[in-house]
Amino acid sequence: TEAQFDVKKGICEYPQALAVRLALKFEEQPEDILTCMAQAGLPAGADQRTTVKALLRLCHPDKCKHPDAKLAVQILGPLLSKTS
Repeated sequence: TEAQFDVKKGICEYPQALAVRLALKFEEQPEDILTCMAQAGLPAGADQRTTVKALLRLCHPDKCKHPDAKLAVQILGPLLSKTS
């Protein structure tokens, strides 16, 4: 997968790369990413808000060196206000 390729290139760790790649894939409908978190092997919290926070932590440009990390946060950020 593209996330595994990112890891082999030394860009970031696999969970970070996977979170960024999924955010980019679900750019048009980011809320759809929440239903596939457990299947993808990413943290799925007790509620949607916790899940979104976990994703944002993985993608945050201060923690993740992926070149698209900032875009991933921009895609996922609005989900935080839509969840409660």
